[in-house]
Amino acid sequence: MGAEFNAFTDKENCCVYADFIDTHLNSCTELLFDILTNPSFLKEHIKTEKKVIIEEIKMVEDNPSDNIMNYFYEAVLDGHPLSLPILGTNNSLKNIKKSAILDYFKEKFGIGGIVISAAGNIKHKDLIDKIKKNISGMENRKYINDFTGQEPPENGMVKKIHDSKTSSVHMCFGGLGCRRDSEDKYPISLFTNLFGGSMSSRLVQKIREEEGLAYSIFSSNVQYLDTGVTIIYSASSPKNADRILKLIKDEIVDIKKRGVEEVELERAKENLKGNIVLSVEDISSRMFRLGKGLLFDKKVLTINQILKKIGKVKKNDLDEIVDKYFKLDKMSLVALGRLNKGRLL
Repeated sequence: MGAEFNAFTDKENCCVYADFIDTHLNSCTELLFDILTNPSFLKEHIKTEKKVIIEEIKMVEDNPSDNIMNYFYEAVLDGHPLSLPILGTNNSLKNIKKSAILDYFKEKFGIGGIVISAAGNIKHKDLIDKIKKNISGMENRKYINDFTGQEPPENGMVKKIHDSKTSSVHMCFGGLGCRRDSEDKYPISLFTNLFGGSMSSRLVQKIREEEGLAYSIFSSNVQYLDTGVTIIYSASSPKNADRILKLIKDEIVDIKKRGVEEVELERAKENLKGNIVLSVEDISSRMFRLGKGLLFDKKVLTINQILKKIGKVKKNDLDEIVDKYFKLDKMSLVALGRLNKGRLL
């Protein structure tokens, strides 16, 4: 059928999905629900899959730009479940028994805990009819929400350097951000965009375009149900690492002193709006956005509603974001690579 069937695990959700031509709606819906209602979980398949995941862990460890994110989450969120790597570890994989997988599947994949999202050439009524036809094999148990609102620990400023044989040094500088339901959600996204989220942002212009110190430099933020994370990332030769870190800190100090400029804010708004609107053109992205909105927020905002929320953000909102989430004495630094004398500023 030329369809793509796949699944992935994120920090807070699992997703099983299919992309296909609309003429194969019946067959693909049937197959998708067959996977969800009649999984075999054969021991030999579990054993093979563990080997595959171990190979995936090795790939992450060999990719410093991915690996440092695990180190950063571990440092900033130590003591919180979000600090743990999605793939697990060699030891955790070895200790997972078939009974644990079955128990988890029965608890999480009942009707009450699942959101079904679709996008493309499909009518809502047709989708409902197909689901009713194929969902009979799923148990209708009460969903147990294990998002307890656990506050992340106040670890304060953490500084960790992990030695690596890579020729470049990868750095993450940041800390705790805001939750998904926070009013700071859009201001903090706009700030990280103007600070290091596009080619016209401060960090890219200063560190890459003017100084030529790094090819990869960006800032971003991620929001979860319990908390959020702010990240400023760079990859450079070891000799440039100190200079890059100083420039990042100088820019934060400058913004705290002078505030952001109106032209920066407007540019960030247009950039963020453009990214959101363009993402709607991708059917899979639209499907994931709808599903995550229902799963986490219990509602789905229209694109126009999101654009209006972005448009309402004022300059002083971003100034408050910097004071609240970018306090230099509380921001953590994690580096991966071989540093001169094994230390940073």
